[in-house]
Amino acid sequence: MIETLHLPQRLAAGRVADADQATLLAVSAGIDEAVGPWLARTGSDRLIVTLASSDFAAGLLVMIRSLRAVSDVPVLILKLGSWHFEHEASGVAAIEVPALFRPGMETRPDLPHLPVTLSKLWSFSITTPKRIAHVDADCLILRPIDGLLEGDGFAAAPDLLLHYRLRAFNTGVFSFTPSAGLRERLFRRLPELPVTDGDQSVLNAFFTEWRQLPLGLNFLRSQALVRALARDAQLRIVHYTPGKPWTSGPIDARDHALAPLDDLWTAHLSDAEYREVKRRWQQDVDAVEQNLTAWASRSSGLYRDQIAEGMTRTRRQLRRWLAGLAALAAAQTLLLCWLILRG
Repeated sequence: MIETLHLPQRLAAGRVADADQATLLAVSAGIDEAVGPWLARTGSDRLIVTLASSDFAAGLLVMIRSLRAVSDVPVLILKLGSWHFEHEASGVAAIEVPALFRPGMETRPDLPHLPVTLSKLWSFSITTPKRIAHVDADCLILRPIDGLLEGDGFAAAPDLLLHYRLRAFNTGVFSFTPSAGLRERLFRRLPELPVTDGDQSVLNAFFTEWRQLPLGLNFLRSQALVRALARDAQLRIVHYTPGKPWTSGPIDARDHALAPLDDLWTAHLSDAEYREVKRRWQQDVDAVEQNLTAWASRSSGLYRDQIAEGMTRTRRQLRRWLAGLAALAAAQTLLLCWLILRG
């Protein structure tokens, strides 16, 4: 069963702008106050945090299930929106948090969930554990995650997807040593930090000094072809980005070749859960087909109108051309008659 934690009623809000420092700091303190007693009851000084919205529910289900196969560290779900989620795993709690956003932040077509990722920064609200790891809800844990919750400071794996030429890290998986001071510094600086790549830009700009985790602790789906579809013994966490195994249709030319990797994910579903995922796939396919049909209908009507208008223009031009020929013929006839009369 998932234990539900609550923010104080006075802090209930749908969204919080990163420039609204008073509300930002109040909500973060409220999250810390709500999580502290629950974590104390678990008896653990380590915590794994994840962020999820309703469209990531399937990913969240598998992430926690695969995690519980290798670890009993308590899990906290930062939940965006009022949607219901159940899980058989023990030591899991959820707290509904407001969306953290940057006004004017653009949504990228290739990364539609990018603005949502800023809410991941609520992880830094929590100060009581000795160590916190954030694991995205689109991750699959294959093997024990030794080392993720050890050490000090901020630690993450290199990002070989967006910033492979730079010394940058991917924020699908990271860990840090929490403190009230760290929370204060991050949220105070947040409005001036870049958000081009969502939370990833923010954290790379803030943590200029970081410890490198093994790449196997955050192995991006896009790299899977060169590592034998996650059968490498060094791989411990597969991060399904950008393609998600619970969504339908390929979004990349390599997606068909990556199908066996997605099968690793679906293997953690029950028969009923797999049928539900397939039903949603079909819904997505049906929606695409309906959109295409509607577009084709509108387009065909548009093309019919364009063709009709073109034919009308052609007929007008033909009539003008025939009228010109008739006038020319008449002129030639008059000229011929005049020449005959003169002769």
